[in-house]
Amino acid sequence: MILEALVSQLEQRFQHEKRARVCLWFDERREFGRIVPLLDSHLGSMSKPPFVLLAYDEAQRRGQIWLKNQVHQRREAASAGERASLRFVVYVPLPEERLDAPERGEDTRIDLLEEYRAVGVFFRIGGKRPTLFSFLKQAGVALPENATDQRRLYEGGGDSLLAKYTEKFIERPPAVWQTALTPYVAQARLIGDVDQTILDIAADPDSAWNSLRERGLDREFVVMVKDRYGFEAPDRAPSEWMRDLVTTIALTETFLGYREPDDFPLLNRLPPLPVRSNHVALAHRWLRDAEFRPAWDRWIAEAEENVDLAAWAQDRAGRSVAFPHLVWHRWHRTWKEFEAAALKESTTEAFFLKNRDMLAEQAEFLRATNHDLGNWQLLRDLDGLVTACALARSEVAKADTSKMFVSIYVENARKIDGTHLEIRYAADQTGHPAVARVADRSYAAYTNALNEALFEKMATDGALDSLGVPGVTPQLEQSFWKAHGRRAVIIVDALRYDCAVAIGDLLRGQTVEVTPVLAMLPTVTPIGMTALMPISGASMSIELKNNSLHPKVNGKDMSVRENRLSYLRDFGADCRDISEIESASEAPKLGALVVVFGHEEVDHMGHGQAETLIRHLHLEIERLARLVRKLHRWGYDHVHIVTDHGFILLDEQKLPTEVPCEKAWCHVLKERFALVPASADLPLVRLPFMWDSEIRVAVPPGLAFFKAEKSFSHGGAAVQELVIPHLISHGQVAQGKRVAVEVVLPTFELQRPAVKVTLRVASAAVQKASQITLFTETGRTLSIEVFRRGADGTTTSVLASKAKEVRIDPKEKEQSVTLFFHTATTFQKGELLELDIRDVETTEQFPPGGIKLTVGRDM
Repeated sequence: MILEALVSQLEQRFQHEKRARVCLWFDERREFGRIVPLLDSHLGSMSKPPFVLLAYDEAQRRGQIWLKNQVHQRREAASAGERASLRFVVYVPLPEERLDAPERGEDTRIDLLEEYRAVGVFFRIGGKRPTLFSFLKQAGVALPENATDQRRLYEGGGDSLLAKYTEKFIERPPAVWQTALTPYVAQARLIGDVDQTILDIAADPDSAWNSLRERGLDREFVVMVKDRYGFEAPDRAPSEWMRDLVTTIALTETFLGYREPDDFPLLNRLPPLPVRSNHVALAHRWLRDAEFRPAWDRWIAEAEENVDLAAWAQDRAGRSVAFPHLVWHRWHRTWKEFEAAALKESTTEAFFLKNRDMLAEQAEFLRATNHDLGNWQLLRDLDGLVTACALARSEVAKADTSKMFVSIYVENARKIDGTHLEIRYAADQTGHPAVARVADRSYAAYTNALNEALFEKMATDGALDSLGVPGVTPQLEQSFWKAHGRRAVIIVDALRYDCAVAIGDLLRGQTVEVTPVLAMLPTVTPIGMTALMPISGASMSIELKNNSLHPKVNGKDMSVRENRLSYLRDFGADCRDISEIESASEAPKLGALVVVFGHEEVDHMGHGQAETLIRHLHLEIERLARLVRKLHRWGYDHVHIVTDHGFILLDEQKLPTEVPCEKAWCHVLKERFALVPASADLPLVRLPFMWDSEIRVAVPPGLAFFKAEKSFSHGGAAVQELVIPHLISHGQVAQGKRVAVEVVLPTFELQRPAVKVTLRVASAAVQKASQITLFTETGRTLSIEVFRRGADGTTTSVLASKAKEVRIDPKEKEQSVTLFFHTATTFQKGELLELDIRDVETTEQFPPGGIKLTVGRDM
């Protein structure tokens, strides 16, 4: 639009004076200088340009003699017919008055162009000397009417906001130019997001500022910062300017966060009233930004060397988040209040009701930092658990069928049972036993109420049919054992429903179903593992000896793992130990039906020490998710996870009392169940044993025990033991290989506590013309970490936050990420660091062996 309009304007001058062969275009303020080369290129792209553009350029030794010579040579080279239509536009970035000025001092002479005054024309717009503003207005650009805004656009000549904007957007479609072009719009489009530019400067002051200068945008940036934040231009080093800006932003956010008190100690450091909300908005955006939060932490640490508001804020209820020392002070006060409230359920609920919004706000702004400023998120998660448990208890009170109780458990498993374990783990890691106690209390109140109500229904019904959940044996017979195609199943010893849901959450890119199914009662390994097998039509029996169970299939003892594996192999399954699958870097030769066995860690850790299980359960969940993804990559489109039973996990200090059960009554007596004669009249609740009608399974009420037990247990009829997950992951069969990745670094010698990493999709090898591409490449999720290796070989992360994860797909050319180091860490010149980039699923490293980084100076 703009170039066409400029050509049209110049062409009209020749129509005004048809005998003229030369149009003199004077540009005293050099406003058009940036677009003259673009105009020349545009003319060159035309099949029949209406004129030849010649530009005066002293730096290129293209003065008045060169201009006249060009006109002469081109006319001489043209044919008679061409010469008649040959026109020249001569661009001269000088005032017209120079035509009349004699030589004096350093002034440039152009008097040789005097003849074109007589035989040529001058470029005019509306009868006046051309300006960029008048030309754009003539071209239909929506320019401001306000004189002040007009001046802000055109002041500066060739370096004006208008000149730079026109250069950058000159080839954009008309719609861009029909939007009202105010100074703010021009600045925003040139600079982009001014807040993001501030963050870029904060991350690397010198480089980012030099980049603005090289693009000629430093002046516009300064104006935008002054308009938006009332902050003056940096007349000193960018780093000093940034430190002062961060200090002002933090003070403003604090002042408003404490409700604008009159006695604020640093009122004189605050910006003008109209822009204060902008400071708060930038602070909150910056604090949430995981990539640039380390830069904030670094600058605010410098600011706090000279600003300490702790004494002033001692007894004030502000909610600011900018200054870490105030956040830390608020945390200590909040934690003391929580510890006092945690002793009773009523005061705990009152604490959360009062502080819920504040906890959410503090946690939100601290999520992106790696600095220890209090465990706000832990208290927020605890609030969520306490609330969820209370709501679920109210649902239990309203329910009146076994099916409804099971539904309450399934719907709340992830946010109650799963969250309970996560909070217990976090409380252990951070050393907050009060949090663990409240979590245990709320969880126990919910799970006790649920299981006691369910037990009463089962006792009344005398069976499990009313639970409304399919049995595990027929479920697997139909969906797995009798299915067709390549399929795999992972058998886990002890997996609770919430754990399977957590595995599904990690399987991004797959369609995952988690279905509740009914474990075989009693919920112990020999029975549960046998129930997972394809046993329909087989002869089932049970042998009881030495207070233990020995289920038999066609006469074989299935309490022995090797017998179960032999049975499955005879069925046609390719049985592989989990360690074999995990250690294989490439797919071994596998059958169409694969059974992965040997995952016993959950059950083993639970029976050994419940606290160990709490600390490691999330690792086993991640491990199983990786295994599912690997099987998908190996060509198994449907991967199942099944288990023999769930488990209960209680507060070991508050275990339920034992329920009397005489050994003489029982064939087998265990902590959570007993096998008794079906004909015996006993004061116990007894449920059917599916494989022998002469035996009944006696279970204690709810979560109680027949014998002393630890906090981790299974075998009974609690919903967490009995309702188990059947997970099916439907993933696209991975054909071909994953994209190759190239790692590019601007330097291997670090001059600042950060490193920029660029990840590129490496070009695939060129295939022969006769070859046909059968499979497409798939993307990768990469984990990027920087380590310091100790003398003993152990590695420690130096990053300000956790390892960065980046997804790179074949269609993407590259992605760049800047990793910031922890501000509390010091580095010595010459020290070596290790850049470790790995595929999170395959653990493949890029490049193999990693990359060594050298610290270039003491930091």
